[in-house]
Amino acid sequence: MNRFFVEKKYIGDTTIEISDAADVRHLARVLRIPQGEAVFISDGQGTGYVAQVSRISKNSVVLKIIERQLSVERKAVISLACAIPKNARFEDIVDKCTQLGVGSIAPLVTERTLVSKTVFNKKLDRLNRVMIAAAKQSGVLFLPEIKEAVGFLEFLPQAAGFDLALLPNLSEKSMTIKKSLEGFSGKRVLVMIGPEGDFTPGEISLALEAGCRGISLGESVLRVDTAAICAVSFLRLYLGL
Repeated sequence: MNRFFVEKKYIGDTTIEISDAADVRHLARVLRIPQGEAVFISDGQGTGYVAQVSRISKNSVVLKIIERQLSVERKAVISLACAIPKNARFEDIVDKCTQLGVGSIAPLVTERTLVSKTVFNKKLDRLNRVMIAAAKQSGVLFLPEIKEAVGFLEFLPQAAGFDLALLPNLSEKSMTIKKSLEGFSGKRVLVMIGPEGDFTPGEISLALEAGCRGISLGESVLRVDTAAICAVSFLRLYLGL
């Protein structure tokens, strides 16, 4: 069944309206879904709908709700704050981490990051399209929020708002993700991934002072995208998500 995401404000008690031009074009002209056929709609916040196409026009598609699936309550929510790597690898991070069900993705500009906030933020529309495509493919009901790029020091105070904030870094040798979660009963987990060459000693020190817990992802030196996917995957496993 074809899947689409629709903002909650376009979902009524009995009908749903698809007004996004790209989705309307994809449904009507690419997939050529006829009136009467059912599709799956998600509001991106955990609720899904089976809905039947009832009217197709040039600018919108109206669907009749057949079945409403109850909102899913997540046992825990993983948020990713990740240094911006070179080239286009942040797209891979968004793609894979959307499939893994992260709640939000915050691009970080650290001391060793080579991409500016201004340059990166021009790519947000593209990254959101990558995120939507990954969510459709994987069947997740929650869409992560992709935030604008922010400096490491600007972001750091936000770590205090999480039940657990993890900082993988090459200086930490013994504390693993599994050990860091022993006795953990909270719900909101943040993992911060550093740039090529790791966070600087000063950044690590500031993060630890802010309440982050240093952890190791193993002996291998991982690329940024690999480290992000690895950390989120381990967290999903050990949190039982």
